[in-house]
Amino acid sequence: MASIRFFLPVLFLLLLQPSLLLAQNEGSVVDAAEESLLEEGEAVQEGELSKGEAEPELVYQSFVDSVKKIRMLATSEDYFMARHADADGRQLINYADGKFQRRFYDKNLRLEKIEYWKQGGVASKSEMERLLVFNKADREGFYSIFENNRTEKFERRSFYFADGRLKSERKNYFDEEGKLLSFDVGTFKYDKSRRTIQERLQKYNANEYGIRLFSDEIRNSKYDGKLLQETSYYKNGVLRVRTIYQDFDKGDYVRTTYFDGGIIVRDFYRDNVKIDTSMKGGGVQ
Repeated sequence: MASIRFFLPVLFLLLLQPSLLLAQNEGSVVDAAEESLLEEGEAVQEGELSKGEAEPELVYQSFVDSVKKIRMLATSEDYFMARHADADGRQLINYADGKFQRRFYDKNLRLEKIEYWKQGGVASKSEMERLLVFNKADREGFYSIFENNRTEKFERRSFYFADGRLKSERKNYFDEEGKLLSFDVGTFKYDKSRRTIQERLQKYNANEYGIRLFSDEIRNSKYDGKLLQETSYYKNGVLRVRTIYQDFDKGDYVRTTYFDGGIIVRDFYRDNVKIDTSMKGGGVQ
């Protein structure tokens, strides 16, 4: 129960929970600081979730607030809590291995935001490592997801069609001081069957002198009826790889790679296994 006593004050300080809880356990002692935080509630249940000869006992507790509503379930391995965030929303919180998540829902129980936290010894020392924000559809029917990844130092905003297809996204990369270093812009095109026919990724560098495009990659796909017929990859306007499928379902295709200096390499595949390779110099054929 020591882990529960360590976790609860930090969690409730972060949540500013209006309905206070109290954890009581036979043979355990709650310190004065925690007791003042949790003095109005009680732990109403403790038992075994599972017990077997080959598996360790897993103990759980069910916590209620001052009006006898269950607010948290705690096991010896993790914690789960549901609470009212305000009059229009709800929160779900779960904890394990020194980290916890907070999920925010609107009054219709639609997910609005997820926070990923690393727990500190006190609330002020806890750090949010990652944030996801789910934005509702705009007038044109596009919705977006914003990600702030503080651990890996990047931000990403992705736009989607109503049916879930990715329309475009931008990813920004930062240094330790939060200065923009570079960013990527991805765009996507689809045919009438909603199949991807083009993916474009543009990469930019950013510094005190301005912004410079240093990479432009385009992948195109062509279909013959329902089957993929051809794919091509361009880097900075130069064709680099082309794949032509004799039978996509069977895995019969020829992949041609174009190198600088006019060198061309063709790889032949049958049943998705390479069976032959040819190489020649000169121009693109």
